[in-house]
Amino acid sequence: MNRRSPDERQPPSLRERFRETTLQAVLAAAEDVFADAGLHAGHMGEIAERAGVAVGTLYNHFADREALLAGLSDARYAEMLAQVDAALKASLGRPFRERLRALVVAMLSYWERHRKFVQIVLQNETGRYQRTFPTLCAHMRTKMKEIYTRVEKLTSQGVREKALRSDLADLAPFFLMGMMRSLLMRDVIHEIGDGLSVEADRLLNAFLGGMGVPS
Repeated sequence: MNRRSPDERQPPSLRERFRETTLQAVLAAAEDVFADAGLHAGHMGEIAERAGVAVGTLYNHFADREALLAGLSDARYAEMLAQVDAALKASLGRPFRERLRALVVAMLSYWERHRKFVQIVLQNETGRYQRTFPTLCAHMRTKMKEIYTRVEKLTSQGVREKALRSDLADLAPFFLMGMMRSLLMRDVIHEIGDGLSVEADRLLNAFLGGMGVPS
């Protein structure tokens, strides 16, 4: 009797495909509603209507708004980390500046595609929602630490290659992430809309000009 290999996967059933499609519609609707209305004013009923599902279907996936926001956070950060990891893997063995540029472009281009999620993250960072959504805030801090780990590992390479100042090694990942966040703030406040990734080289020049080892 032929037995399937443990690595051989069955294609998803129609029910599974429908569930995944529904879930993605819900997450996209939640992204829009929470970004536009705010975390306090965004309601499950409006999200369900925008997603084209019954409110009961929404609650089958998520117990409440905080659970929905956590699910959205999980999905978006997982996508971003996958894009960053792919960029770092593709640039493995390259000089530090090239790897740094690959990481910056990966992050900025992802944020370009998910501007609404960026607005949600920025709302969360203000601290206004610590009391209302304490679990969510802690959850998103954990996700940000995963990004920081990648950035710190890469800036450590820059110090080893003498591309970054060793006396500022502990600050380098925070400065880089802060500069990228500043671009996000500029984009949100001024609604520039010309793209974030086009600023990658100017950001790199500014970062390396301040943190780099003088030639």
